[in-house]
Amino acid sequence: MNRPTRREALALLGVLAAAACRPGAAARTEAAPPPPPLALDPLVDLVPAAGLAWLVELRPHELLATPALASAVSLVVPAPRFDAFAAGHGGVDLRHLACLVVAGYADATLALARGPVEPARVEAAFAARAVAVEGRAVDAGVTRLWGSVGAEREQVALFHGESGDAVGLERGHLGPLRAAVYFAQGKLRRALPALRAEPLVHVAKLLGEAPVRAFAPGPFEGSWARGLGGLLGATTAVGASLRPVDHPPHGALVLQAVLLGAWGTDAPEAAERLAAAFQLLASDSLGRLLGFDHPLEEARVSGDAEALRLQLVLDPVDLAHGVQAATDARVSEIMQY
Repeated sequence: MNRPTRREALALLGVLAAAACRPGAAARTEAAPPPPPLALDPLVDLVPAAGLAWLVELRPHELLATPALASAVSLVVPAPRFDAFAAGHGGVDLRHLACLVVAGYADATLALARGPVEPARVEAAFAARAVAVEGRAVDAGVTRLWGSVGAEREQVALFHGESGDAVGLERGHLGPLRAAVYFAQGKLRRALPALRAEPLVHVAKLLGEAPVRAFAPGPFEGSWARGLGGLLGATTAVGASLRPVDHPPHGALVLQAVLLGAWGTDAPEAAERLAAAFQLLASDSLGRLLGFDHPLEEARVSGDAEALRLQLVLDPVDLAHGVQAATDARVSEIMQY
């Protein structure tokens, strides 16, 4: 092979220099920009609206900061159950969470928690529970693992955010957690989370902020439609909240419930039916167990064209005793999961 002449060598250097100076040439050698930070606050904004049956949002750390409420919670869920749950779920202690959201779908349950999270321990706990870890993926600040736990499919997602970490757990048909990941990554710009979409966005606005909130979108059909004196059949969404307030001798909880619907000019009559339905509930065995028959203040019921409202002031200790008696077996089952 003949060596290139001096003129050919100079021409080759010129071509290389021109290529290096072309716009965008340097950019192709630079590292890709880091992904945007994950959006984890408010955590409930990661819950997809599609197919949602019910949603519960809690702020455990805020609730347990009140001594009277902390004592009431301990009646329902004693400390050893919290400890056992944390031991089986990678050290995630429900008492220390800033936020906990649980949502139900037709064939899946989604739980999201924001607070102290140790990713390595969570992964190890999932591997210990699972029959086999079938996959692991890392993408834009989120680590996902999936497999089978007992007879159910299960998936875990670890969110690594700038302002703290979060963890997601999905059981049943896999799907809602993947949507939650996309919301956190900002990839679902054309979709709305549950409390940003109708009808729940309006219910959330009417309830306002509270450390405990629960929501259920309509329509309510079958036996549900006959609930509350038949009012649920015309209700488009239901919401309820619990908020601690100062009240002698050891504080109180304000229970607020909202029934959204097109009540129009029938609102006064519908409010009377709601009051009557509540009195029936308060007088039966479950109502008496929860203290609905002897609230700290008389129940207040009102209604307008768009919503019916019920407000009740309850003794937290009485309520806790009732919940503990009514749900002890179920709480034990949940905390052992």
